[in-house]
Amino acid sequence: MSDTPPPDTKIGSTFKKYAAHRRSHEKSVAQTNASTWVAMVTALIGGFVALSTYRADVAKKIDQSVEKSFEMIGTWNSESLTGPRKRVLSYVYARRACDARLFSRDLTDDDFVRVIEFFDLVNACIRADLCDEDTARTFFGPHANFQWPVLERTVNQMREDTFAVRSDPNFANGMAALALEPIATEPCEGNF
Repeated sequence: MSDTPPPDTKIGSTFKKYAAHRRSHEKSVAQTNASTWVAMVTALIGGFVALSTYRADVAKKIDQSVEKSFEMIGTWNSESLTGPRKRVLSYVYARRACDARLFSRDLTDDDFVRVIEFFDLVNACIRADLCDEDTARTFFGPHANFQWPVLERTVNQMREDTFAVRSDPNFANGMAALALEPIATEPCEGNF
């Protein structure tokens, strides 16, 4: 006797239909599984490509912002700012030592403005994400920390004087923002 029912019986016909349906279902499940795997692999590859592209873009942005920070450092050390920097720094040293003999007699309001506006420019560069904040703060922070406690009084006087070269309230906000750890100084009322 055979295990398969005869083809002309009702049971045999039902069995054939069931077997065909089963084969069709198994084929459909296999196709669905294959499609799922293809979709998962495609998603993983797409995610990897997107992540790689994102990382490259971030690295490029970071490289550009660090480069821009070094450009700012180069400008700070340029010949056009060296004179004003030295004269303003002589004023800062003189005020810190309370000794008017230390500051340059060539110091002008324009020197103060050029140096302080440069710090405003550095701070704007950081806020706009054009300059790398860590690089800029590492280099300019110590300058601001040392100079701001002395220059703050001068800036406040300039802000109050409507005829000053710069009297707007936003003047010197950059130096103030970069001076995260200002080095305190005693007030000096010497003959300046």
